[in-house]
Amino acid sequence: MPFDSALSIARPVARDETLAEVLERHGIAPVAAEGLAAHKAAQVAAFGPNFWYRHQGLLVLGLLVPVIGAAVTGGVAQSFGHVSPALPWYVSLGWMCLLLPLFTTGVLRLRAGAHWEERWVLPASLDRLGVPAAIAAHARRLQQDAPGSALMLGELIEERAVLDPYLLLVRGSERICLGIWDGDRVIACAE
Repeated sequence: MPFDSALSIARPVARDETLAEVLERHGIAPVAAEGLAAHKAAQVAAFGPNFWYRHQGLLVLGLLVPVIGAAVTGGVAQSFGHVSPALPWYVSLGWMCLLLPLFTTGVLRLRAGAHWEERWVLPASLDRLGVPAAIAAHARRLQQDAPGSALMLGELIEERAVLDPYLLLVRGSERICLGIWDGDRVIACAE
């Protein structure tokens, strides 16, 4: 059609251009891959499994000792029934009062630790996902300018909480980190 060229603006696109070259053309330096790897390792170490999860055998032993102790002291207290017939009840109540703070304060809580999960995201959903504005702006512009690329959101998941996410620009085997943040605090950003 004669007017097709008037409606589309021709923009030279180099199909074989790497993501690093696209970033360089925009004057943006990505977050170093080593920095992202160090951050991921540090976060997994900081939010790793707790003592009771790593030593579940000790936890079982630690829970059996008070139960056996309650039974033994209840039996011993039974032999002192001439002092007070309620003494075994008092001893059992004492053991329960000793164990109650352990359970209510979370001392015996098992925590398996955090793990990283990555998922594909659309540029339109970056604001809804809480990606900081500077990182989201770079991501939209670069993803649009690098044909065949996509955005990947990495999140550190601990139980149901999301900690320290990061955003990658991915095409084939190329992975460029555009930013790492924690809530409103930007830890690292492509600049």
